[in-house]
Amino acid sequence: MKILQKIAGLPDDRMAKIYLRIKSMKNFKRTALASVINLVLFGIPDAHADTAALERRIQELETRLEKLDQAAALANKPAPVLAPVAVAPEVEKLSRKVNTLERKLVVQDEVTAGNFKKLPVFEAGENGFKISSSDKKHQVRIRGAVQTDGRFFIDDNNFAVTDRQDRFELKQGRVWLEGYFFNNIYFKIMPDFAASNILPDAYLDYAYHPAASLLVGKFKPSISLERLQGDADGTFLERAFPTYLASNRDVGIQLHGAFGKPGYKAETVAGPIDAKNTFIYQIGVSNGSGDDGSIDKSAPDTDNNKEVVGRLFAHPFQHTGLTWLEGLGLGVAGSVGNPDKQALKNQATPLGRTNYLNYASTYVKTAAVGSTPAVLYGTPTSDGAASRIYPQAYWFAGPFGAMGEYVISTQHIAGTNQANKSVNVKQENKAWQVLGSYVVTGEDNTFSGVKPIRNFDPLKGNWGALQFAARYSELDVDNSTFVILDPSRSATKARAWTVGANWFLNSNAIIRADYENVSFSGGAGSIARVTDRPNEQVFATRFQLSF
Repeated sequence: MKILQKIAGLPDDRMAKIYLRIKSMKNFKRTALASVINLVLFGIPDAHADTAALERRIQELETRLEKLDQAAALANKPAPVLAPVAVAPEVEKLSRKVNTLERKLVVQDEVTAGNFKKLPVFEAGENGFKISSSDKKHQVRIRGAVQTDGRFFIDDNNFAVTDRQDRFELKQGRVWLEGYFFNNIYFKIMPDFAASNILPDAYLDYAYHPAASLLVGKFKPSISLERLQGDADGTFLERAFPTYLASNRDVGIQLHGAFGKPGYKAETVAGPIDAKNTFIYQIGVSNGSGDDGSIDKSAPDTDNNKEVVGRLFAHPFQHTGLTWLEGLGLGVAGSVGNPDKQALKNQATPLGRTNYLNYASTYVKTAAVGSTPAVLYGTPTSDGAASRIYPQAYWFAGPFGAMGEYVISTQHIAGTNQANKSVNVKQENKAWQVLGSYVVTGEDNTFSGVKPIRNFDPLKGNWGALQFAARYSELDVDNSTFVILDPSRSATKARAWTVGANWFLNSNAIIRADYENVSFSGGAGSIARVTDRPNEQVFATRFQLSF
């Protein structure tokens, strides 16, 4: 106080009034104020020393004021009130500077807090790597998958040795981006560096409302149930015969949506796969890529005809409390189109992936002479009305799982018969499958795969999850097909039974092992004497990582 009096020439009561005025200011910083007093108002050279002295004096004044307040309270009398005094211009100037400084600090705090709110959120874990905006309206997720297989043929009887070769292969090598912007504009861009079709998926999905979303781009057509199951979530290394009578990927547009059971809200699901809601519908228009086909940039659509695809699926017992029936799903899907001279893709066995229906195996036009090979008639094409119908179902309850589907695929094929005449035949192929699986370690069996209760860690006695499965599947090729194809080089029927085991090390890593035996009708001998192609027995294993 004496320092201030000496400098400002003010009496004690006036200096107390100034002190009380300073004390009443919000968010006051004593050190900053003392510094301002020294440097701005008084111009004292030794700022640090006098600042410390002022702070000590202010603390003494605070102590004296507290004692006065206590004494007044004990005497039941109000504390003495100092008479108002005129404020010196220097003090007014100092007050304005302090107020300005406080406002600047408040603004700076607001700006700093706003900048922190704009920072993105980074996450990393078993579900991949995510970058999200602070308000959660935008997100980009980095994912990947690697599948490395080994296939070994048993007792091949020296039949088509080039077709049944033991081999190791990289089945998948994918790194992709998916996410959303503005809460409901979803996207997925998934290249596959191990496949000839280097870009299986690339689509946008405007999922504004669960009841109506618009999907555009390249994606899985909503036809085959097993095809719609995630590539890393299936029960076996490869899908069964019915799957290969549906398109693999196609380019087009699809309206889809879902409804919940009365009293329950439907969940928004982006993309072509929805196994969560009570009632699901999908209807779209695409180029039409044919059986097991997948249109890519190197082979674009070549005609104006398009394919219409539709699917209805329901979980009738969802949210009913009937635990063993809540995982039951029933549905039907189908497609209609009218392809014009569309290429036909060969049909192959599920696990061995060897061709048993080869559309290049037409009749001989000119027989082989010496070293000159035989000349075949031209490869047939799909030309005319085509349709598919797919009844389908699955059931998952606790550790049990089952799936089944049936398909009738009809198309017209243009080619040349044995008498060298152009023909157009109606082909009606049929296929079906049924599979069952059981998780012996007690985890839930689901359409989206199995998640171990305890991850693989043998030093701690944890071994992951183990699943066993069995499947029967067959495909019957329409006999009219062999007006164009040579029945001694393409089978009329294939039947496959498969057993497998899946070892889930954790939610991302799986080791699979399958054995499959396929028997055939036709497909060997000669045109004059057609015999059955020898059975195909194959053991295959896969190490898979997906995140």
